[in-house]
Amino acid sequence: MFKKALLILFLLISKGFSQELIEISGKIIDTQGHPIAFTSVFIKDLITSTMANQNGEYKINLPKGRQTIIFRFVGYKQEQIAFDVKAGTKVNAVLEKESFTLEEVVIAGRQKEDPANKFIRKVIAHRKALRSTPSYSCDVYTKGVQKLVGAPKKILGQDVAQALNLDSNRHGILYQSETKSKFYYKYPDVKEIMEASKVAGDREGFSFNRALDLQINLYDNLLQWGPLGNQSYVSPVADNAFDYYRYQLEGTSIQNEHIIHKIKIIPKNRFDPVFSGHIYLVDGDWRLYSVNLMITEEARINFVDTLKISQNFIEVGKTFWLPSDITFNFKGKVLGFKFAGYFTGLYSNYHVNPEFPDNFFKDEIMRIPADANTRDNEYWVKNRPVPLTFEEDINYRLKDTAAAQAESQHVLDSLQKERNKFKPLKFLFSGYTLHNYGNKSFWHFNSLNRTVFYNTVEGWAVDFKPHYRKQFSLRRSIDVRPSFRYGFSSNTLNANIQVNYLSDTLHHESFSLNMGSDFLDLNNKGTINLFYNTLTTLFDGKNFLKLYKANFFALSAQREISDGLLITGGTEISRRFPLRNASYKPIFDNAAKILTSNNPLDPQRDINLFPVNNAFSIDAKLSYTYGQRYTTRPDGKIYENARYPTIKLNYRKGIPKVFNSAVDYDFIALDLYQDKVKTGLFGYSSFYFSAGQFINTKSLFYPDIKHFTGNQTAIYNPIFPNFHFLDYYAYATNSKYFEGHYEHNFLGLFLKKIPLIRKLKLEEIVGGAILSQPYNSYREVYFGLQRLIVRADYGFAWTQNGQRYRAFRLFYGF
Repeated sequence: MFKKALLILFLLISKGFSQELIEISGKIIDTQGHPIAFTSVFIKDLITSTMANQNGEYKINLPKGRQTIIFRFVGYKQEQIAFDVKAGTKVNAVLEKESFTLEEVVIAGRQKEDPANKFIRKVIAHRKALRSTPSYSCDVYTKGVQKLVGAPKKILGQDVAQALNLDSNRHGILYQSETKSKFYYKYPDVKEIMEASKVAGDREGFSFNRALDLQINLYDNLLQWGPLGNQSYVSPVADNAFDYYRYQLEGTSIQNEHIIHKIKIIPKNRFDPVFSGHIYLVDGDWRLYSVNLMITEEARINFVDTLKISQNFIEVGKTFWLPSDITFNFKGKVLGFKFAGYFTGLYSNYHVNPEFPDNFFKDEIMRIPADANTRDNEYWVKNRPVPLTFEEDINYRLKDTAAAQAESQHVLDSLQKERNKFKPLKFLFSGYTLHNYGNKSFWHFNSLNRTVFYNTVEGWAVDFKPHYRKQFSLRRSIDVRPSFRYGFSSNTLNANIQVNYLSDTLHHESFSLNMGSDFLDLNNKGTINLFYNTLTTLFDGKNFLKLYKANFFALSAQREISDGLLITGGTEISRRFPLRNASYKPIFDNAAKILTSNNPLDPQRDINLFPVNNAFSIDAKLSYTYGQRYTTRPDGKIYENARYPTIKLNYRKGIPKVFNSAVDYDFIALDLYQDKVKTGLFGYSSFYFSAGQFINTKSLFYPDIKHFTGNQTAIYNPIFPNFHFLDYYAYATNSKYFEGHYEHNFLGLFLKKIPLIRKLKLEEIVGGAILSQPYNSYREVYFGLQRLIVRADYGFAWTQNGQRYRAFRLFYGF
């Protein structure tokens, strides 16, 4: 009882001594009356700061008493205003263009080397120490806004303004979101824990804003942002910065009792991956004070035309300089749509050199709790450090109101009825989806080109394969895919069903059931899709696809048992039947003459490839990626790009006699692979190596042996690691093998040096592959050009018997 009374007394005393905070607001403009967006706002002698919004408006909560507020924006003279904190106080500011003094020194009739070079060398000399100290934790507020500022009236016959909810000028906010997070830094590791998330028009969604994506450490030699592509950019203070930049001292001023040097950054070659703009250095400490940089499309930036980066640093504890805020402004144009926007981050409440628990920075780099999106409007009014603009406020109100109304049964029914209307043209190209919002489920029916097809085994055929999905929760769902396939020439009906239950997205846990009958590809890695095989068969007489029939029952499961360690296992019982051609009716007579049999090993004779047999098999895979970083979201775990290779062990066993199984074999393989290994300014590489062997081959058939992902068509899928020219079936083996792939993307390193060509922003690709077997071998090399979703390759291939092959390969799509 005494302890409880003492606690109550302590709380009362604490409340009595606590200071009431009062909101101070205002607006920052220049001498012409124009608002200065994203101005940094500091309070002298307090670790308190905020930032103005896009209209130059700000707000900040301060204790009563005499305070001095500091307004700072790159390119303008810093302004200090002292005032008494009172309720309703407005503190506006007018910032003048910065004024720097500059003395030119001339010796013996020639200008002395620009002092900026000496200053930059001093920063470079301290670069490694500056980038890694100190460690800290802090609060971060982020906001992202993406606007459409111009659009065509119609696209594919649909009114764009109506479809995207734009105003009469076809302007509007497409995406608006903000977050509050705890941020932790210990070079080179970072970690973010989101505390609150708000997305306009999505009451249950979680923001994709991340303080992680706003990180820019100019003390690193190279900088790179995933959302803008794979290109790295040279820091103005990198070790080799003088190879890429010229520097010009534009003046010196006194800011907060520090001497600040303004240095202009001038690219030696504007087509190099470099910045332009200004950096501001603290004399004596030789560290960054502010930066105002820009990257343009000339530096091969993807997805946007211009990116501007503004960053300020604040002195913490009279010892360290840490980021106070950062803003990314961007604009661009694509297919007649003009867009612009920004992402901004505000840092506060620094704790320098904290003690972090062991393994705190191990693999999880971000965590979003399940309740992060439950904060109400009152929370955001109280905790939002940067006020909304009028446009942003209206956007929240309209979209949040619409989202709330959409939850009513009447609106849901109307929306569902509209979206469920059958549109023949849309069905022809993308299929038809039947939604059930109340049940959180849908049925999807494939487009015509994925339903009707032709091959020489079935003739003209249909594969009615709807897809049903139901979402039980954020982490649980079920997918059901029944299939009814009928060939008019083979007069055969196949029916099967595939069920996949995703039980826990956090641990990638799932269970699958597959049963029924179907015509399957003899290459179990897959070859050519039904639609493209239809075209090559009918018009060119090249029936690449070879099939067999199977009645089967299969079960499989997978789960991540620890970070980066995934185990997969399964079993299958099947009865397998060889198939022969049943139709020879291509469009042209000449094409009919070159059609081959359904036996890939004896294409001129229509004989069975294997006897009818039963097979019972089990398989297990174990893969591990060391240091696999990830983000934990309420709806699951999202992997980041791997820093180290993945190793995978695969074992498959054919078990004899059980269920009258006629197979008896053991296969083991080891794979090592990694995608997009960064090589600095030289682009990135990908590699894949696999070695395997059948250690027991007492009894097995063609569907059981090891197959490879080949390609024999001009239109191909460049997903790494596919072979470019390998025969689909000829290299399947029941022995040992070694398979290797390597590909490098130079990201325009050479083509950017060629006038006119560099405007195309093409990326150079080189690669090669090898397949080695005891009595067979294959080699290929290729060279390619790529621009976003378009790629063209030209390459050469060599076989064991000395045969040489060369051809083009084309790809367009996502």
